[in-house]
Amino acid sequence: MTASPGLLHMDQPLRAFYQFFLDLLIFTFKSLFYILESLYHTILPQRFRKLKNVSGQVVLITGGGGGVGRLIALNFARLEARIVIWDINHEAIKTTSDLLAKHGYNNCKGYVVDISDREQIYQRAAQVIEDVGHVDILINNAGIVSCKPFWEQHDRVVQNTYNINIISHYWTVKAFLPHMMSVNRGHIVTVGSVTGMLGTYGCSDYAATKYACIGFHESLLTDLKAHGYDQIQMSLICPYYINTGMFAGVRPRMMPMLEPQYVADRIEQAVLCNEVWCVLPNSIRLLTPLKCLLPAKMCWELMSRVIRGPESMMLFQGRGRVAAG
Repeated sequence: MTASPGLLHMDQPLRAFYQFFLDLLIFTFKSLFYILESLYHTILPQRFRKLKNVSGQVVLITGGGGGVGRLIALNFARLEARIVIWDINHEAIKTTSDLLAKHGYNNCKGYVVDISDREQIYQRAAQVIEDVGHVDILINNAGIVSCKPFWEQHDRVVQNTYNINIISHYWTVKAFLPHMMSVNRGHIVTVGSVTGMLGTYGCSDYAATKYACIGFHESLLTDLKAHGYDQIQMSLICPYYINTGMFAGVRPRMMPMLEPQYVADRIEQAVLCNEVWCVLPNSIRLLTPLKCLLPAKMCWELMSRVIRGPESMMLFQGRGRVAAG
């Protein structure tokens, strides 16, 4: 905002105070509007909301060969988007492509990609742009988990978890963001996790990468907003445990695992409604601030005795490299 002529003739401290007061006043009025807007969208049924049209747009999903990624692909195919699947497993890609074809959607391209390899990401990205066109919606969904106490985690596994769960996001975004910036349009989805908000037993590598996903996503959003790229939308998805097999064996005490279709549907809704932050289930968003408000010992009692998080995670069996959760 440009300062008024009268403001320019004031002493520096007074001018700074006046500018701060003016910014605070504008912030207050805008905040009231944004709160009312948020309440309106929360109460209004989705069928009455104006949704984004993704017909003909290129949607790229990492980890799209299985789990939630496969269901996301089917959801967007139903919206007549052009689907691009990245996965390390060729058979999984074929299964997803066959599923889409079975439902009458043949506009799907699959690429075998090891997203822990930066150069391979850049090569496949260039191939996608040549074969299909520029990516309009990028969904960074792929992830792995090992679930072992810190002292049992092998160096190679820790490094691989970081390469896949967060470092790959840098390379996929770098590959597709320049075009989005050139047209000031696009959408980037980061699939994080509730474990990126609350550290979890056996997940010192996994949880740390999901914390990093949140930091990366929010910082990138700030970069884009500060430089005027307001039409590049960003959605951060933080789900609770998902019943895909990624956390097989785990038996949460307080609430059941989320079903993959529910998560895929919410990710679709987040894109269509341009949601900025989506925590699944929404009730967890209300619980996470407690770790900063309650005494640390009380938080540990809540986690260990009431929720029994560590005990449930000790039952982990897992299945390795799958779609993120």
